[in-house]
Amino acid sequence: METLGYIEVTGLSTALVVADKMLKTAAVELSALENTKGGGWITVVIKGDVAAVSVAIEIGKEAVGDAFVSSAVLANPAPGIDGLSQGDLFTTPQPDPDPDPTPAAAPVTDAAEPSVTSTAPQVEVIQPKTVAHQADDAAVKKPQATCNLCGDPACPRKLGEPRKKCIHYRELFNQDHKK
Repeated sequence: METLGYIEVTGLSTALVVADKMLKTAAVELSALENTKGGGWITVVIKGDVAAVSVAIEIGKEAVGDAFVSSAVLANPAPGIDGLSQGDLFTTPQPDPDPDPTPAAAPVTDAAEPSVTSTAPQVEVIQPKTVAHQADDAAVKKPQATCNLCGDPACPRKLGEPRKKCIHYRELFNQDHKK
């Protein structure tokens, strides 16, 4: 039965070192290296039997020291869990199939036939019209609220800043404690 092991570390070079150590130490297979959101963390995913994955994760923890973030060993993963980690950093993008196949060669005409030159039909060039209402729409856009507490566009607080910077903090604080 396949066991999944996850170890999250800080930095790509650290992830490569931990993957190298785990693959050399235990009979495991590298499943994926995934770039996680924020903090420069990389998740290394391995597969193998329970004992090998557990040993590999422990060796990985020791190898990276302070760069270790977290780890997990799933001894009997539910169906579909393996499919959740498909973001391999080292896959090359597949080339898109050619949307325009090359046109077939024009049939060859006999050289004995005289060619008739014809004048090309007149083509009328249409100048694009400038659209003024698009610029007006951009100027009329409402400013976005940056505060997730009050939602007021005039509030100087940004997401992640202390709540006390919110201009509506006292109103919100009093609402929560009146109940």
